[in-house]
Amino acid sequence: MIINSVQNPKFKLINKLRNKKYRDKEDLFVIESKKLVEEAIKSSLDIEFIFIREGLDLAYDFPLVVFDESLFNKLSELKSPDGFGAVVRKKKEEEISSNRVLLLDHINDPGNMGTMIRSAEAFGFNDIILTEGCVDIYNEKSLRASMGSVFRLKLVKLSNDEIVNLKSRYKFLASHMQGCDVRKYDASLENIILAIGNEANGLSDFLRSLTDSFVKITMQGQIESLNAAIAASIMMNTLACDSERL
Repeated sequence: MIINSVQNPKFKLINKLRNKKYRDKEDLFVIESKKLVEEAIKSSLDIEFIFIREGLDLAYDFPLVVFDESLFNKLSELKSPDGFGAVVRKKKEEEISSNRVLLLDHINDPGNMGTMIRSAEAFGFNDIILTEGCVDIYNEKSLRASMGSVFRLKLVKLSNDEIVNLKSRYKFLASHMQGCDVRKYDASLENIILAIGNEANGLSDFLRSLTDSFVKITMQGQIESLNAAIAASIMMNTLACDSERL
């Protein structure tokens, strides 16, 4: 059956899930594009149903909802939708356990969030801590920027007290222009948490107080700073070289 009414319950559900409050209430989120749907399937996520535009097909054994072209386009948040999407249940949070952890402190931009998650997977930072105030990782812009990495990594939202409790197991590093060159920091014998601060205001006072060492990226020319996602990616790549010796 091809759905063509805005009163359809599935249409209404997808629209409601564009809102974070409703995502949190229902413990569900929406993804769009064939690639992300296939990444979710490969990552064994709990898929409630797949939705597609009429005339398309997806050869997987999941509940399928078909919208006519006009209705699908009303649902889509993409400029040029490819006609594929899914409603997916959020992953359950797990305890932090890896020796390389990324901590994101009040990150506001969903594109930055997704890019840092993608880079974290690329450089072996398989656990990610989110402070209160970070943009929702299930924001669709974050999901698209992560290119599926959000499905595979361990992401947890921790309170300040829970973060403090990690001090016994980890050294805290943070990006700061007055820090030492990250290329010269020897993290080969340590479990580390790399903290990246808010795009406009940097690291919170709370995270500064926990930091054991500040590190920076040495730059040339007249550049004063880098985009948060670029800086985080460079630092993770540099510190990943040390982790190979652990």
